[in-house]
Amino acid sequence: TLHRPALRQLLARIDAGQVDTVIVYKIDRLTRSLADFTKLVELFGKAGCSFASVTQSFNTSTSTGRLMLNVLLSFAQFEREATGERIRDKIAASKQKGIWMGGIPPLGYLVRERKLIIDSLEAGRVTQIFELFKEHRCLNRTWRIANERGIRSRPTAKYPEGPPFRRSGILWILTN
Repeated sequence: TLHRPALRQLLARIDAGQVDTVIVYKIDRLTRSLADFTKLVELFGKAGCSFASVTQSFNTSTSTGRLMLNVLLSFAQFEREATGERIRDKIAASKQKGIWMGGIPPLGYLVRERKLIIDSLEAGRVTQIFELFKEHRCLNRTWRIANERGIRSRPTAKYPEGPPFRRSGILWILTN
């Protein structure tokens, strides 16, 4: 992405005329998107800033050099997209097998051997929230009554008994 803080700082310094040459180790360290690279090279050119790669030699002043650069960037973009597809496929396959893919487990569950198992204490709280919503059919009323009755979320260091629920926490439970 072009919205990285350090890249934004570099572009601001180029615009201010403080940079003559941008030197990268490899082109894909700057960007892996052909469209983004084209924008960057155009910005560099307008500011009179040249561009060089330490490990990849090419001359962008010739049509052959520009073609080689475009081919290189096309492969970098393809590699990034293929990696993303493989990761998404792996996550989907793991989920199909019932393998927990990480993160904080939902309230009412624990993770054991990469599988979600029911935590009976927390599951009781979740059941109470569903029963309240079923009875009152109103998120705000469910949230208020849950907190009045002392139904708490997962314990934390600050709240050993568990913090009071926020409305968004109740909504997340009801829609998860």
